[in-house]
Amino acid sequence: MIIISNKPGQLGNLIFIYANFLAYGIENNVIIRNPAFYEYKSYFTGSSSFSGSRLFYRFCYFISRVLFKLKIRTGFITVIALNWDETIDLENAPQLKSNFCFVQGWLFRSNKLVIKHKQKIVNFFTPTTFFKNKLDSFFTQFTKNETIIGVHIRHGDYKTFEDGKYFYSIEKYIEIIKNLAVLFENTNPHFLICSNEKVNLHFKNTQGLKITYAPGHELLDMYCLANCNYIVGPPSTYSMWASFYGNVPLYIVNDTNKKIEVTDFKINLSS
Repeated sequence: MIIISNKPGQLGNLIFIYANFLAYGIENNVIIRNPAFYEYKSYFTGSSSFSGSRLFYRFCYFISRVLFKLKIRTGFITVIALNWDETIDLENAPQLKSNFCFVQGWLFRSNKLVIKHKQKIVNFFTPTTFFKNKLDSFFTQFTKNETIIGVHIRHGDYKTFEDGKYFYSIEKYIEIIKNLAVLFENTNPHFLICSNEKVNLHFKNTQGLKITYAPGHELLDMYCLANCNYIVGPPSTYSMWASFYGNVPLYIVNDTNKKIEVTDFKINLSS
């Protein structure tokens, strides 16, 4: 059994970690338990029935830290704790073979296994009926002849993340949107704005553009992006997961001055 016992980030990061371990578990017939996911378990059909609480997560976190400091590593129980930039390839990780293996860290990865078992992972992370109904209702406002382009405006924590490297101004996002409006002008573009801060683009010289705002809920906004035709945004596991889950081509904005082409959009799994 593998127990995920820390939270390196928010929803997008935690889904990526969980998905990689689920793929490993499916491939190797290993039980995966994720007390670190307690905040989000009610969002998804695969996790909604799991027991778990903040208290249980804290207990697992405390136990794993104690075991790690004591350097307990046996065939029965062990702890693997990675620094932020450390990576473990799950396809070549014999240290996971203990009966009870507590894991802490960010870069536990096996893109190959995630792709191999994608359908089962997608089924696991399908929103529960409550959220699916909200999504279905939200998308009734769009028409079939529109190209829906999800724009992920990541503000908030991105002011300080990587020293603000990917914190782009509203003006830059509007410039991107206008360029995309020209790129997709023959396909009736409709822009769906998703942000972790309240934004309003209608006072920023956006006349003539179809702009709709996502509901403002972390799960609903992510899965709104997953229902778009294209996604654009800064490097973020949030939009990367939406791209992977919904098979939606994503353009990751690393340079706000680059001219975007349709061929730049790719379905993304790297994180």
